[in-house]
Amino acid sequence: MRFIAAIGRYVEAALAIIILIVIVLSIIQMLRDLTQMSLGDLQTGFFTGFLSRILTFAVGVEFVRMLCKHTADTIVDVLLFATARQMVVEHLDPMQTLLCVLAIGGLFAIRKYLLLSSRRRQRDEALEDPGILLDTDIPEEITKNE
Repeated sequence: MRFIAAIGRYVEAALAIIILIVIVLSIIQMLRDLTQMSLGDLQTGFFTGFLSRILTFAVGVEFVRMLCKHTADTIVDVLLFATARQMVVEHLDPMQTLLCVLAIGGLFAIRKYLLLSSRRRQRDEALEDPGILLDTDIPEEITKNE
């Protein structure tokens, strides 16, 4: 089982590297396209496409973080960026916009009330037992005030 888990980690790392390479190459291509444009070509449609590409890169970077760091925080970040991107770039009808706003509000609530409270618990446990931070056992007589 450990062998399969190790293979999974290596495949995830390889996918993350491939995605990063594609993102960097796409950014270079986009910058090259920008430098070759005249000011007359800058229309509203161009800006919408440009914003779409930038936000897609942001979602891609967050996805890479999620592949490398398996935490609930990174998953919530990816969902936040993806939902925000869809809301900003796509021209949604009012009901879809409302649903996106509610989804983003729900993700922020999850982050604040569920994820941060678990971090506070970990911090409080670390304050009670400093050995947790070092992943060691510290004798009780050292940690107690005399």
